[in-house]
Amino acid sequence: MSSNLPNPRDAALKAVGRTVVNFQRLEHNLKLAARLGSSHGTLPKIQRDLEKRIERAALLTLGQAIHAWLSIGQGEPLETSHTPDLFDATMQVTFSWGSDAESQNAHGVALKSLLETRNNLIHGGLVQFQWDSPAECERLVRHLDDVNDSIATQLEFVTSILRALGSIRPEDLEAAHQEFEAQLNLKVQGAGDA
Repeated sequence: MSSNLPNPRDAALKAVGRTVVNFQRLEHNLKLAARLGSSHGTLPKIQRDLEKRIERAALLTLGQAIHAWLSIGQGEPLETSHTPDLFDATMQVTFSWGSDAESQNAHGVALKSLLETRNNLIHGGLVQFQWDSPAECERLVRHLDDVNDSIATQLEFVTSILRALGSIRPEDLEAAHQEFEAQLNLKVQGAGDA
């Protein structure tokens, strides 16, 4: 007579696999998020900066992606030490999460804890694991369930920002640009009338 209950070792191996996949999803989204950030200069320079950021982000490790993402969220000020271009408009784009310091700190601590857990899991943490012990396998499944819950929470935060940015439509940007030009023309006309 066979039992329909999964054997503890198989359940533990499935939990490890699920966790590894979720870590990959988190890393992928953090690499996408690492493309964001502040930039300044002419539009062609900003475009070149973004292209370089995209190339660099693809090569980041999870730890580097976390560091880049946390730096972006702090909205680090730009250093503007260049001479403005006299023929092209100079722009400055700044990105920050806008959350309070306590929330940013908690997010950073959670991501760094997940990094430590991931590194332990991937880089030999299970080499000495007692796969033949049902109690140890069950304990591992419970632990990895908690880890997956934490990954899901952090992934949702990062993904919600990426989704929000992805929902900006080109026509929205064009409308904002036209409104800006209209306001600029009003100010320029008003200044000339004085």
